[in-house]
Amino acid sequence: MKLFTIAIVLVLEIISWSNDAASCGQKKAIAQQFIAFGYRALAGSWPWHGAMFVRVPKSSSYACGVTVLTEQFVITAAHCTIDPTERQRLPPSRVFVKLGVTNLDASEKHAQQHNVDIIIRHEGYDDISFEDDVALMKLYTEITYSSHVQPICLWQGDKSLNKIVAKIGYIAGWGLDENYGLPKDLNEATMPIVSKQDCLDSDYDHYSKVFHDKKTFCAGYRNGTAAGPGDSGGGMFLRVGNSWVLRGIVSNGKTDPNTLKIISTSYLVLMDAAYYIDWIRSHVTIETTIETDAEPIETPAASTSSGDQANLLDVSQCGKEKYPLGTPEEFKGSLGQYPWLAVIEFVNLNTRFLEDVCHGILIHPRFMLTAAHCVQRRRLATLRSVRLNDYRLDTVTDIFEVEGKTVKTTAVRIPIKGVSVHPSYDTPKFANNIALIQLDQSTALTPICLPTKGTPVPANKLLSIVGWKKHSRPEKYLIRNVVQLADFQSCKRKYADTNVALDTSGGQICSTYNHDDNDENCSHYMGAAPFQYVRNGPFEGRYFLAAISSFGHSDCRREEYSDVFTNVGHYSDWIRDKLKQNE
Repeated sequence: MKLFTIAIVLVLEIISWSNDAASCGQKKAIAQQFIAFGYRALAGSWPWHGAMFVRVPKSSSYACGVTVLTEQFVITAAHCTIDPTERQRLPPSRVFVKLGVTNLDASEKHAQQHNVDIIIRHEGYDDISFEDDVALMKLYTEITYSSHVQPICLWQGDKSLNKIVAKIGYIAGWGLDENYGLPKDLNEATMPIVSKQDCLDSDYDHYSKVFHDKKTFCAGYRNGTAAGPGDSGGGMFLRVGNSWVLRGIVSNGKTDPNTLKIISTSYLVLMDAAYYIDWIRSHVTIETTIETDAEPIETPAASTSSGDQANLLDVSQCGKEKYPLGTPEEFKGSLGQYPWLAVIEFVNLNTRFLEDVCHGILIHPRFMLTAAHCVQRRRLATLRSVRLNDYRLDTVTDIFEVEGKTVKTTAVRIPIKGVSVHPSYDTPKFANNIALIQLDQSTALTPICLPTKGTPVPANKLLSIVGWKKHSRPEKYLIRNVVQLADFQSCKRKYADTNVALDTSGGQICSTYNHDDNDENCSHYMGAAPFQYVRNGPFEGRYFLAAISSFGHSDCRREEYSDVFTNVGHYSDWIRDKLKQNE
């Protein structure tokens, strides 16, 4: 799969759906990694997406993607069930699927393998025009649902193409990339759905042969983002309210007659899963459904109280959100999204090289917050500067593809003028782990908002952590995770077993997030990573800083230990007083 331009996602209106009692289309383990030209999907990102394999003598080979419908059925493209060399229908005995898998070469603890019992191809399938390119596969054994294997929801309500034109869909797969190589890791990409007319106008001679009214639709940017051979059969997933829904099944694309490679500047043709709902239900009992509201909703109702966005330092432009109200965090690109995020640099006195140590969070044009342990004196190293507007720490220039144009960014380095560490830091151990950094000059970059005194960390909002991980790999991409608040008393008792007494005055909170880098390795964020949330106002959203990362168990596989964060709101008076003293 050739992944470009997917770090920047423009989300238009979102159709509102409400969940039924049965669960479908829910991500149970959410982790997302930004990469300059796209992103690799991490374990659990697409729990309904699986891999279809075909047995060959003494081996097997990856063939297509599949989507989980129920505990016994998956759906794919009909052409995936045809032997491409013999042009014969594959018998079920030659086919098996793997679910809960992200790396095709690795042995993953979340993976499940199931043999296929029955293959049900649509009776109207045509292998030349790709009409009715849909097939169901009944598995021999039942799927075990887990955080990494879940069913998708099926589309309900209005099936017209007009309803989804310009919507953003996600596809995932292990299809051949731009170098015609099969990637090890599951990749994902976003594509806008286009109208029939736009599709046909792009190449009438080609698309008039494979576009079938009501049964298909086209998608793509025509700028380099494309599905490749091997992505066939996988789904196109749309975020609808709080659920993910199957709307398309990857069928075919326009290929170069000389190389047989997918032309990445062409549109992708997908079977419209909504059209085939009745056919699917004639073979499969679907218990997981969601219902549509009568009318589409573009954004959730916003509060009309100006006090909802009051911030501690009265910074008028703090934390301004670029996306429409209610846009899910995972839909947002990284470019320019978190301008308050910085890296604290020390200079190594031996090598004279700058070393990335911790995060800094801009809260004012001249001031940053960080953890106290991040600015403590170090042997043979001196605190020097902060670096803003960075995305990948191992490169000098970061490159993004935005709407077909190349955007290059260079980090901004500002010397540090002074540091104020909380006077009660490390009393008790690790407590009051907060410090204020004064910059040598002001920056025009947007700071994050601070909550007013007494504002609790919201338990009913989506909380996220963003920054860079501490790991040994050379690539240092910007990472984002969903964070869940943990019970503080349970967390406190757990750390007491290790002789670490948590602060009971309100200065610390406990939270959990997915530490996995892949199925084999895990890591923590660098110190003082921001734990943030969006608060909606009448016209726009604002990001607020809830906490900064302080410490966690040294073994990130010990999931029974939550991570401990410094509760920023608890230090409102100290922060405000220090700013007044140093302004």
